[in-house]
Amino acid sequence: MSDFPLIVGFQPLSDNNRNRVKTIKRGKGIYLYDASGKEYIEATSSFWVAALGFQNEELISSIERQYRKLPFLVSGMHRTSDTSIALSEKLATISAIKNPAILFAATGSEANDFLIKVMKYGAFDEGQAVRMKFISRKQSYHGGTLASASLTGGHHSDFGLPLPGFFHVSQPDFHGGRLPGETEEEFCKRLILEVENLIVKEGKESIAAFFAEPVSFSAGLHVPPKNYFKCLKKLLDQHEIDLVADEVVTGFGRTGRMWGSESVDFSSDHATMGKGITSGYFPLSAIAIGESLQERMKEKSRRINSFAHAATYAAHPVGAAAALKTLEIIEREKLLEHAATIGKLLEKELRPLGEHPLIGDVRFHGLAAAVDFRIRDENDELSTEDPIGLCNRINSELIEDGLITRPVNGSLLIAPPLITTSDQILEISEKIKSRLGKLTV
Repeated sequence: MSDFPLIVGFQPLSDNNRNRVKTIKRGKGIYLYDASGKEYIEATSSFWVAALGFQNEELISSIERQYRKLPFLVSGMHRTSDTSIALSEKLATISAIKNPAILFAATGSEANDFLIKVMKYGAFDEGQAVRMKFISRKQSYHGGTLASASLTGGHHSDFGLPLPGFFHVSQPDFHGGRLPGETEEEFCKRLILEVENLIVKEGKESIAAFFAEPVSFSAGLHVPPKNYFKCLKKLLDQHEIDLVADEVVTGFGRTGRMWGSESVDFSSDHATMGKGITSGYFPLSAIAIGESLQERMKEKSRRINSFAHAATYAAHPVGAAAALKTLEIIEREKLLEHAATIGKLLEKELRPLGEHPLIGDVRFHGLAAAVDFRIRDENDELSTEDPIGLCNRINSELIEDGLITRPVNGSLLIAPPLITTSDQILEISEKIKSRLGKLTV
């Protein structure tokens, strides 16, 4: 069939046609149904978003009520909605950032982009640019705008990025990134030294912040070594460089805690959040800005009598209503505890896959798992086999089996909605084990 005009991302543009793109007609719970009526388990929460699954009637009703009350309002010039204020107060109460100011956006990309912008606002004065550089990690994903895509640790050559002032250090991927025989402690020290060397090279007075995901879903579900964030924060504090937690994926229960940073002992100065904040039912994201940056922003605003920033759909009243109801459901239904419990069941079911000769590692964190096809040999060196090709093939076969997973850098990721039941975890696990059981060396 002929191409359609819609551009679908993360695939060749030549695949933008009805033969290569599945048309999803409806969703219910953790299930999706395509145009032919075939059922799929959405075991990645649709890009880690659908915390409450599809067709949550209580959430839909709250959105409908807000549409009938105040369907839209730009937040700016001494006007905002009561719902947006209520959400800001709620987020400030539950945030891991002390006494944060809350700035809203529409997407996780915008949240990271806006935070970079306000950091520059707080640093740039009368033509003197200081602390305008940013560090993040290779293989990380922080968004699709020019700034957040520069912060992202990949796809740069595709788009002529990064912009000037963005630098990238190693991902804390112990399985794939360690030197032969290197211990986790030695690996951690080497990564922190890499950051320190970059700071010295670029000049500590020029660097504003280091952005990091608490757990790197976009790189393959890499949980950092135990002391990684503690050592990183100590180093950054010595040079007065802020540490930002990108909680767009890991916030709102994915790790079994409200914030992913809580699950890995990650203390940050600011945080960005999105995705699960409305379970995907409305585009919304937010930034929790720490006190030090707040004061710099306020001082400059007093001096120049302006903070020339707003966005048409930021602090959208319908998005705020969706987020408030999502948080209410997560808390009332104890979904944090539920995610932690069924995450343990997922681990119990899939942990034995680590013994498969074509699987190099299996990783788990909260309600998420990764089956890593990168193999290390008897000398603790990575094999030259093609793990990405194998992983992509398994992913395609699982889709045909009615299970949607996510291939990332040779790892197959699973992160179903927070509402997933024990029986559904067993169903997901059985499909994966059945398919992998057909692999031969």
